Amino acid sequence: GVILGVCMTAQAGYRTETTFTPGAESHQYVVQIKIMDVAKDGKTDVLSSPKITVKAGEEGKITVGDEKEQNGVFCTALVKEIEGGIEAVTTVVVKEKGTEKLSTAQSVTLKK
Repeated sequence: GVILGVCMTAQAGYRTETTFTPGAESHQYVVQIKIMDVAKDGKTDVLSSPKITVKAGEEGKITVGDEKEQNGVFCTALVKEIEGGIEAVTTVVVKEKGTEKLSTAQSVTLKK
């Protein structure tokens, strides 16, 4: 498959990279979100790298964490097909001991 696009965000101590690729079925997309911890010396450590397979127009969610949702990574992805490409909206929340350490939302338009 062809990578449609890569998006990156940064927030104190964290960086995210999101890739969008066509899925196995038509109107389906695989969204991979890589969440990295960035140390003060610039070294990165991947905290989580979940993949969400979504159909165009439907929101997909994935949670990597504990049952009470006090600790973990919470991601959503919504991909809409538009003429000549896709519009994608992703959110990433990282919680530690019930406190949000990272909360980011991103909207991007990618051309095929």
